[in-house]
Amino acid sequence: MALPKAMLCILGNQPGVGAPEEVLLRAAGFATATIRWEEVAAQQRGWMQLMPILNDASLQAWVFAGRPADITEELLSQVSMLTLGMSRPTPPVTAFVLLGSGEEPAFPDLLDHVRVFHGNASFAPRLAAARLKPMCMLPRPFHIRAHVDPFIGQWLEIGPLENETWDGFMAGVVDAEVTAFGIGLRGNLPQKSVLHHPQSGIKGEWGDLRFSACAAKNSMTSDMACYMRVEGCPRIVFITGYQDENRAQEMEKGIRHLDLF
Repeated sequence: MALPKAMLCILGNQPGVGAPEEVLLRAAGFATATIRWEEVAAQQRGWMQLMPILNDASLQAWVFAGRPADITEELLSQVSMLTLGMSRPTPPVTAFVLLGSGEEPAFPDLLDHVRVFHGNASFAPRLAAARLKPMCMLPRPFHIRAHVDPFIGQWLEIGPLENETWDGFMAGVVDAEVTAFGIGLRGNLPQKSVLHHPQSGIKGEWGDLRFSACAAKNSMTSDMACYMRVEGCPRIVFITGYQDENRAQEMEKGIRHLDLF
């Protein structure tokens, strides 16, 4: 019988292949592959290359090991995008093993399923047990999925929840930039798109943060989605009603958002 697989991502300057965390995962029954995150991040869109590995149903544990300071906002945004991009029903058991002292990072609701261990003493057997239990994911405020690929970049698929209809929309990201958008059926980026009263390059401020957004007056049902190409590491993804001069002040009232870090 094939062993369950684990992917160990080493952060910072911790030891790589042969790391204590790798040894412990193997002892707990995982066939473990180890990568250094800084080597992945050094390649252009290198982190996106992990998507096919994460979609493999036999991968049952995804582990990061490093100091608390190594868990940056950029890393959490990328982990969130990869989590949103998985086509499997639930992500593998995901864990951060914190080595050394430092403040534990805050994880967004999207990563509520992530387990945090201080030191590596007992994390591996606990992950082996956790993979056999059903995983509960918090509900999301709207349909959202990521499409990440080294060749096409990162796209967010955003649409109505089941049995919901939108009469136009404005969708955007905080601390990143929307560089293109279109509308199509859920599941695949559309080859062409007909947009009603489109607005692109929308800029603004959300408190002390800056956002970038797009908008269109298309009516959308739950089998449709807006596809946004995003540059950078988005902090927040949001959706609200179509904004025109008469509704410019209503954005805060009807906004729904999801934090990525």
